[in-house]
Amino acid sequence: MSWVYADVTFNLKKPITMNCYNCRIELTAETNHVEHIPAKNIFATYPPEYKEQLLTVPACFDCNNDFSKIDQEIRDAIGIMNDNNELQNEMTRKSVKSIMRKSNWVNRVVSTDNGKAVEVSFSYDNFKKLHIKNFKGLFYNKYGFPLPAEYQVEIIAEGDEKHERLQNFAKLLYDYTDEDIDWNSVGHKDVFEYKIKAMIADEKGRIYDDENIENAIVFVCIMHYHHTIKPLIIASRTDFINGK
Repeated sequence: MSWVYADVTFNLKKPITMNCYNCRIELTAETNHVEHIPAKNIFATYPPEYKEQLLTVPACFDCNNDFSKIDQEIRDAIGIMNDNNELQNEMTRKSVKSIMRKSNWVNRVVSTDNGKAVEVSFSYDNFKKLHIKNFKGLFYNKYGFPLPAEYQVEIIAEGDEKHERLQNFAKLLYDYTDEDIDWNSVGHKDVFEYKIKAMIADEKGRIYDDENIENAIVFVCIMHYHHTIKPLIIASRTDFINGK
């Protein structure tokens, strides 16, 4: 597969002011409501050594507050998918309690295999919002400023075939992001790991990563929650996503 780009330049110079990692509004020390990336609740039931060096970014009140309403979704999914990990047992109990106290639990919990197993459904839209939130936080942490507004963010998860063009890119992007870069961890590698790279094209159309990202075409990120949930996140100009 060949990549051809021409005359593409983005203004991605770091701003002097502090901005919300998500909506980009300018903040002061008084209006900064620190956001944890990812949310602290996925570390809550672990020993203290799993909670060291957590990642925080500046956030406005609205962004900080809005995501707090759905931050438990990934925590609940991890707890339900617990495969006899003793460190996650308390998380599993909290997840079950969280799900059962919601009024829609009867529509989310289904008995299977003649009552021997239970399946729990989760909101894909909430997962997507949280993956995008965490990606934007990781982007801010790495580059020092928010993801520019002209970028469209897409998620590719296992089995997600809503966007055929993105699915065709998935393996290529996974391989590119995995190549020559180590996993970064937040808190502990068994809880949250990630890789994030820029895709920059030279004059011959060859793709490379670099800290100087003014000519970046795409940003790609792989996140790994508890070695269980592993989405691929792509941030690019809308014309690239649509193949124009």
